[in-house]
Amino acid sequence: MEYWGKRDATIYFYEEPYVKSNYIAEYYNSLSGFIYTLVGIFFLRTRINKMAQTLIVLGIGTVVLHTTQRWYGQWLDELSMLYLSFQIIQYLRSRENKTTSVIWVPLGLSIYMLSYNFIFILLFTICQIYILFISKKPTPKKNYEMQAYIYNMIYKYVFLFSTIIWMIEHSGYDSTDSYHLHAWWHIGTGISVFFGLNELVICI
Repeated sequence: MEYWGKRDATIYFYEEPYVKSNYIAEYYNSLSGFIYTLVGIFFLRTRINKMAQTLIVLGIGTVVLHTTQRWYGQWLDELSMLYLSFQIIQYLRSRENKTTSVIWVPLGLSIYMLSYNFIFILLFTICQIYILFISKKPTPKKNYEMQAYIYNMIYKYVFLFSTIIWMIEHSGYDSTDSYHLHAWWHIGTGISVFFGLNELVICI
């Protein structure tokens, strides 16, 4: 039984649907998606509260996508990921007194709508590579140099490890299904984002 209707999300996640619950298509992927909302709530009262709000929406979108396997969940999930990436890029560039035009938001949305499955992966990958590139040299407040460095390294290496997990998941081997690799991707990237945003908070 497909409680939310026929699956029309264009990307497939390797968790057999409606096994643990009649109302949740992908139980483990849905449950692990809450990590983004929790991280967002943690940063709501900081200077990066707008990113925190986007993270909360991302967590909701992730849960909706994996609960329903429907297109509206996919759009909410992926567009939140792209917008959060834009916010991070905008923030990092502002630390060097560089501006980032908001025209990139509607432009990215328009490109995404052309073919949101393939285009999303391409846009998101480009954003993450650029973020890694421009976050090489954090400018921490006084007495926070080592802490900022540690946060930056945890962010980068946990994200890299999580990306490897994602690649293994989508390698097509059925033997990986039982390990719930996409749920581990959620947890890994949630931890990575937590430390990455902590680095932003303590830096000028």
